[in-house]
Amino acid sequence: MTRRHLFVCTNDRSSGKPACHGTALVAAVQTLLLARGATEAFVTPCGCLGPCFDGPNAVLYPDGVWYGRLEVGDAPGLVEHLLAGTPLEAKVSEPPGS
Repeated sequence: MTRRHLFVCTNDRSSGKPACHGTALVAAVQTLLLARGATEAFVTPCGCLGPCFDGPNAVLYPDGVWYGRLEVGDAPGLVEHLLAGTPLEAKVSEPPGS
C-alpha cells in the first residue's frame, strides 16, 4: 500500500469568507480514517496553500493532486483517495501558479 498524506488548509481567515471549514474537514477525514483502522494514510491541517479564493484547499502526496472548494461532505471521497488512490475528480483543481 502506498502511504498517502493529505494536507488541508485550515487558515480560515485568509479566504475572505466567514469560515471555509478546513478544520471541520480535517476532523471528518480523521474520524473516517480511524473508523476504518487506516494506519498508512494521514491528514494534517496546514496554513495557506495559495489559492484562498478556492478554499478550503488541500494537496495529497505523493500523488500531487490538488483539491479546491472542499466541503465536509467530501471527506468520504478524500478517504477513498487516501486509501485506494482514486481521486475525488469533482474537486480536483489546478496547482497554484499553473
